[in-house]
Amino acid sequence: MKAVARYPWMFRAAAVVHVAFGLVWVWRFGLTSYSPGHELLGVVLGVFSTVVGAFLFRRLKFAVGLSALCATVIAMSAAAAAPSMRGPVILAFAAIAIVAGLYAALSARALFERAA
Repeated sequence: MKAVARYPWMFRAAAVVHVAFGLVWVWRFGLTSYSPGHELLGVVLGVFSTVVGAFLFRRLKFAVGLSALCATVIAMSAAAAAPSMRGPVILAFAAIAIVAGLYAALSARALFERAA
């Protein structure tokens, strides 16, 4: 698949985040005894996130699409959870929702742009 040429800094940052969270999930759920009931799900999602991050470093279209879908889920979850929070955590959840939503929108723009 053809690589996305727009916003290379954004996709590098997203790749670092995906790889970091993926490796943390693989370590936490696979190598420790944290939440044994969710061990398989945590390891699978950690490997998935790490693979998406690795392909984001190459800025492949399917990886950009998957990361945009993940960012959309995160933005919607943070926006839905913010009203139930108290104190400055509301601002943190609002910031996460805004940043993830902006990333999803810019990723979609880069993904669906037409070649000139």
